[in-house]
Amino acid sequence: MIQQTYAVQRVEERIDMRVTALLVGKHDKLGVETGETSDISSRGARVIARSERPAGDTLLIAIPGFQFTAAARVAYCNPLSDGRFGIGLEFMVGSEQLEGAALAAELHYSRS
Repeated sequence: MIQQTYAVQRVEERIDMRVTALLVGKHDKLGVETGETSDISSRGARVIARSERPAGDTLLIAIPGFQFTAAARVAYCNPLSDGRFGIGLEFMVGSEQLEGAALAAELHYSRS
């Protein structure tokens, strides 16, 4: 039997950054939760939060201080060892995606 291995490469580079993110959605009820990003790109972000979010759910993500707000789809939600969840968010197509690219570029160059 031949075993094949595959390498998955991301469409674009993600920038490792930790900033506060606000998640607004209807997790059991409409509410706002504070989380922390672990990385971001112009297409999406990974956020660490206390609440589990169902895959396919739509929410609003805001990053105060960078004037960034976008609608996002929950791509995955994985439990972490500390009781929190790693949530993969895919920004919805629209003008917000360009703002995300600008945010990622600004953070990248401000750390250089």
